Amino acid sequence: MASLSAVLLQRSSSRAREYLQLQRTAGGTVALHLERLQCWWSGGRFGARAAHGMAGSREGINNGVLTGGVEDAYGEDRATEDQPVTPWAVCIASGHSLLRDPRHNKGLSFTEKERDAHYLRGLLPPVVLSQDLQEKRLLQNVRQFEVPLQRYMALMDLQERNERLFYKLLIDNVEELLPVVYTPTVGEACQKYGSIFRRPQGLYISLKEKGRILEVLRNWPEKSIQVIVVTDGERILGLGDLGCQGMGIPVGKLALYTALGGVRPSACLPITIDVGTNNEDLLKDEFYIGLKQRRASGQEYSELMDEFMTAVRQNYGQKVLVQFEDFANHNAFTLLEKYRENHLVFNDDIQGTAAVVLGGLIAALKSVGGTLADHTFLFFGAGEAGTGIAELVALQISRQGNVSVEEARKKIWLVDSKGLVVTSRSETLKPFKKRYAHEHEPVKDLLGAVKAIRPTALIGSAGVGQSFTKEVIEAMSSINERPIILALSNPTSQSECTAEQAYTWSQGRAIFGSGSPFDPVKYNDKLFVPAQANNAYIFPGFGLGVVISGAVRVTDDMVLAAAEGLADQVTPEHIDKGLIYPPFLIIRKISANIAARVAAKAYDLGLASQLPRPKDLVKYAESCMYTPVYRSYR
Repeated sequence: MASLSAVLLQRSSSRAREYLQLQRTAGGTVALHLERLQCWWSGGRFGARAAHGMAGSREGINNGVLTGGVEDAYGEDRATEDQPVTPWAVCIASGHSLLRDPRHNKGLSFTEKERDAHYLRGLLPPVVLSQDLQEKRLLQNVRQFEVPLQRYMALMDLQERNERLFYKLLIDNVEELLPVVYTPTVGEACQKYGSIFRRPQGLYISLKEKGRILEVLRNWPEKSIQVIVVTDGERILGLGDLGCQGMGIPVGKLALYTALGGVRPSACLPITIDVGTNNEDLLKDEFYIGLKQRRASGQEYSELMDEFMTAVRQNYGQKVLVQFEDFANHNAFTLLEKYRENHLVFNDDIQGTAAVVLGGLIAALKSVGGTLADHTFLFFGAGEAGTGIAELVALQISRQGNVSVEEARKKIWLVDSKGLVVTSRSETLKPFKKRYAHEHEPVKDLLGAVKAIRPTALIGSAGVGQSFTKEVIEAMSSINERPIILALSNPTSQSECTAEQAYTWSQGRAIFGSGSPFDPVKYNDKLFVPAQANNAYIFPGFGLGVVISGAVRVTDDMVLAAAEGLADQVTPEHIDKGLIYPPFLIIRKISANIAARVAAKAYDLGLASQLPRPKDLVKYAESCMYTPVYRSYR
C-alpha cells in the first residue's frame, strides 16, 4: 500500500482518477483501500461527487457539469433497501466515521453483513433494529419531554446524527411534530438559539464576508443546490429582531421542504445574512452568536444583498430558488421587487402567506357561497403579510371577474395602527398602502371599521394579540350568518383571538382559521376543528413545482395556481367539520398536487426549462419526492 500511495501522490489528479478506475475494475481489498486513499488525497471534494455519480444516478452530471433540474446525482430518491449503494462514495474512511455521518448513519439498523463489510463490528451493540422500530423508540423518547423546546432540541439532535430517521419520524407524525420543528416552538428556539447552538446547520454570511461571499458559498460541501431559504433575522415571526439567531427559521423551513415537499436534503441550503441587530438584549448577551453591532442599512445593506444574489447565481446557476424569509417590511418588499425580474425568488411572508390565505378563502366560499368578488375583506394589519394577501386576493378577483386590479382592490380595506386606511391619509401612507386607501371618513379603531365597512371576512396579520375582541367578533356575527375570521399572527401569544373565543363569541357560526395551531373546540355539543393557515401548506409544494419544471422565474400566476391547488384539496367532508384546509396527514399528497399546478403554469407561461413536459405532472411530482427509507449498503 505504501508504494501505491506514492504513485497516487506523484500523479496529476486526472491521471490518478484513471488509475483508480483501473484498480476498481480489479475488485478486492486493494481497490477498496485505493478508494479510501483517493478520498483522503483529494480532500473529499472530488471523491464525494464522482463516487455519488457512480453509486447513484449519472443523470445529474453531464461531462462534469451539474445540469440542475431534478436529476438525482446522489441516488437519494431512487436508492432503497432493494437498490444497494456504496457508503464509501462519500469518503467514509472508517466505520466510526460512517456512524457520525448523519446522511448515511443507520444506527442499530445496520445489518450483520453491513457491519462486517464496513468495519462496524463491535462499534454497535449486537441487536439489529428495523427503521420502524427505531422510529417507535424515538417517538416515545420525544413524547417524554413536556417542554416543547426540549422536544425541538431532541429532534434537532436526531437530524444531526441520523437524517433519514429524522425525516421518517417527521413525515409519519407530521400533525404532532410540525408545531415542534416549526411554529410555534421554532420561535422560542430562535430566541434562545445562542444558548442551544450545537453545530452549524447552514451558512452564516456577515458583513465580515463582504467581498468574499462567493468564496463562502463554495465552502458549503453540496454543489447541486436547488432551494435556498435566507433570512436577515430582523422580523422573526412576531418576535422582532433576533439577528443571527434567526437561523432557526431557514433550518426549520428547509426541513419542511424535505418532509412535506420531498425536496432532497442535500439540495437545500439555509443561510443567515448577519448585518447586526438592534435588539439591545442580544447586544448585551454574552452568549449571542452574531455580530455585536447595530444593524446596517442603506447602501451598505444593499451592496451586501447585491453581492449575495450575484454570488448565488454564479455558484448555483439561475434555477436555484431563493426564498426570502422574515425580512422586515421595509426590506421585504424592496428585495422582492428588485430581484424578481432577474432571479428566481420567492418571499414566503408576502407570497406564501398570501397563497395559503387565498386558498382558505376560496375553500370557505364552498360554505358561504358566491365568488370572491361578492365579498368584502377587512385586513387588520397593513404590513408585508397583510398587503401581500390583499394584493393576491385582488389579483384573483381581477382574473375571475375580468376587471382591472384597481377595480378589484375596492373590495378590500385595511386597518393599521392609526385606523382605517383612507384617502385623507394618503400623504403619510407608504406606497404599498396607498393602493388600498379608499374614500371614507376616518375610523380610529377596528371595531368602528367593522361596523362601518361591514366586511364578510376579517383577516388579522398585525401581530397584536387579542385584538379580535368579543365586541369585534359579535359585530362580525351580526353582519354575517357565517363570518370568516382568520387570526393569522403567530406565535400563539400574538394570535388575534383563540379558536375557542371565535366559536364561542360567534355562537358557533364562525369559519375560523389561525396562524398557530389550536385544539378542537366543543360548543353546544358540536366539535369544531380549527383550521391552521400554515404556510407549510404552500411553500414546500410550490418549491417542488419550481424545481421539477426547471422554472427560471416566479410569477403571480404561479402563486395563484398554488392557492387554487390547495383549495381543490378541501372536500365537502372537511367543510362539514369547519375545516377550510385539508388535514396535514395528507400533506405530501397536497404538496404533489400544488407542485403539479405550479409546474403546469410555468410550462404554460414558457418559463419551464425541464423539457419535455411530463404527461402527468402529479405522478411526476410524486416520483421526484425524496423518501427517507434506509438504503442497503454493499
